Amino acid sequence: MSTDRKSRAEAAQETTERLITVARHAFAEKGFADVSLDALAAEAGVTRGALHHHFTNKAGLFEAVLRRVDAEIGDEITALWQQQADHWRCFQACFHVYLDALLRPDRARIIFQDAPAVLGMKAVDIFLESGFGEIVAELNTFLAEGRIRGRDGEALGHLINGATINLAFWAAEAPKGEDRLPRAHAALTALFDGLTLR
Repeated sequence: MSTDRKSRAEAAQETTERLITVARHAFAEKGFADVSLDALAAEAGVTRGALHHHFTNKAGLFEAVLRRVDAEIGDEITALWQQQADHWRCFQACFHVYLDALLRPDRARIIFQDAPAVLGMKAVDIFLESGFGEIVAELNTFLAEGRIRGRDGEALGHLINGATINLAFWAAEAPKGEDRLPRAHAALTALFDGLTLR
């Protein structure tokens, strides 16, 4: 009996993963408005009813895709973090990597064009809240060690996280032919330089 339940759970998880994978590619290529649920279901090898069962509607599936993108970026940053000895320098490097990761072409349309329209402020919250507790904990450590200016790790976390997200949106909205990313990185470096004590 438990084996049957496990098999059903595994099958449900496989269906969910397949739908997210197919939808992620479709949303990145075509954009939310031009993606057909019937086409997604067919490509994933499931019925439209199964899609609705797992995600309720297209917006629910899109949110799952956005959360998957956020998790992938988190994994990239974790891998970088584990390679560095100087945590304050690594902390800074992680935000620069985060900025680049948000603007990667296969993610940019999902994050900057469709997410605000489909999910509103919830989309921004997903990225602002991701790993925020760890950010604050690290900042409090840097404050205690006298490595950075300030007194409040939580407030600094909101400042840095919000600044990085806003720089990413600003860079993503650049007119065709204008590359704002180097300017965004320079501004982020200036922010960290202003916080650094040693």
